[in-house]
Amino acid sequence: MKTLIALAAGLVVASSLPVFGQSITWNLGGSSNVTSTGGTKSFTVNGVKVTASAWSYTKGSNNNALEASKLGQWSPGLGVINNEENGSSPWHQVDNEGQNDFILFTFDTLVDVESVKIQASPGPYDQDVSYWVGNTNSSNLNGVTYSGLSALGFLGEQQENGNSTSNAKNVSINSPSSGVNAILFGPKTGLVSDSRYIDAFKINSITASVVPEPSTALLSVLGVLGICARRRR
Repeated sequence: MKTLIALAAGLVVASSLPVFGQSITWNLGGSSNVTSTGGTKSFTVNGVKVTASAWSYTKGSNNNALEASKLGQWSPGLGVINNEENGSSPWHQVDNEGQNDFILFTFDTLVDVESVKIQASPGPYDQDVSYWVGNTNSSNLNGVTYSGLSALGFLGEQQENGNSTSNAKNVSINSPSSGVNAILFGPKTGLVSDSRYIDAFKINSITASVVPEPSTALLSVLGVLGICARRRR
């Protein structure tokens, strides 16, 4: 009888713990209103929330820093309308035509970001990307330059080149296994004057696995040890 009680207690504890290491995919497509400048959209799967906000390298007369933009949601995914665009197609995508657009994703727990799925819609467009991952206490990037992202806890810029296509593409993310709580994702940095090489896409989904924080992992171990000790007695 005591064994059954201990096993039942163990199942209760196990079911209440986060599912660490399991891949979670947040689907970002849909249909909703475009936010006001600086607005956000949140998505929750398996109890883990990610919040998206739009940013563009449009601050100042020389477009020399980030500032808040409008975030839109369409069936293929999330797009950005910066302060120098009117939101007409195709420039409601995340693009680098004239200005660089980005979406900041912040998670409410540590994650290992695995991939980001993008798709030019409308297309085809080039799909070169730049991104930064890191741990940050601030979701306010107003006035921050590319080089200034490190002061907020982001690691260095990473890039991946892609082809011109209308097909969806999964971008593998180089993220530390120790976990991050944010990724800033967009087209390849720098302005593109040749229309054949403009990068433009919507962000369809993001996939990551939950990384246990040290305190959470310790509590989990202590809980299991407590059950084992009770069972032994």
